[in-house]
This record gives sequence, structure tokens and C-alpha cells, in this order.
Amino acid sequence: MAKRKIYTAVFERGRDSAWEVELVEEPRVHTFARTLVKARLYIREATAAWFDVEEDTFDLIEDVRLPKVVKNRVAKAHRERERAQSAQEAALTTTKEAAEALVRIGHLSTRDAAEVLGLSHQRIQQLLAS
Repeated sequence: MAKRKIYTAVFERGRDSAWEVELVEEPRVHTFARTLVKARLYIREATAAWFDVEEDTFDLIEDVRLPKVVKNRVAKAHRERERAQSAQEAALTTTKEAAEALVRIGHLSTRDAAEVLGLSHQRIQQLLAS
């Protein structure tokens, strides 16, 4: 199986607020668009056309250039969302363990377990079934 080609696309905001995109490996492959979504689409199309390949035969690494303070805030937002996701997963695991303990060890009904945990009895049943 042939190794997929990887190109790096640099996205920068132009003076007119449009996204200007250029391939690092071939600067003659470039495009622009008003939105980031369209710029992604257009650079993929332009790359495929330039190298005369299908759009799904290569990967693009995106380098979205933003002011440092903005990049730092975006990175922090990503970290916090990952932390929240981890906390949510831990809460689910702990809640499932608590539901199992209430019903199997404490011999409570699913309705009583639901009252203790502040959940619906249907949710307790889902947790016990999973």
C-alpha cells in the first residue's frame, strides 16, 4: 500500500479579513475564502487539482496562524474541555459504581437508589444494564 502524501496548509487572515491559504511544500498552490470552512475545502480542491490526484488520497496538516494571545486562549479552552470530558467520564464511572452498590449491596430498589443519587429510576436501570 502506497504511503499517503502529507502537505501542510498555512492559513492566515488577509487585510480584507479573508483566509489566505498556501501549501508549504508548493507555494504555487494557494487559495482564499471568507470562512475557514470554505478555505479548507478550497485548499483541498486546489491541492488535488495541482497534483492531479483525488482529494481523499492525501492528508493536510493545518497551520492556522493566529496572534499568540489568541492561540494561548484557544489552547487553554481545548485543555479545559479535555479536563471536563475526563471529569464527566469519572463521574459516570463513579455514579455507576454507586448505583451498583446501592442496589446489589445495599439492597435498595432502583427507585430508592435513584432518589439517593438524584437520578431517574430509568437512568439507574441504564447504568446497571451497561
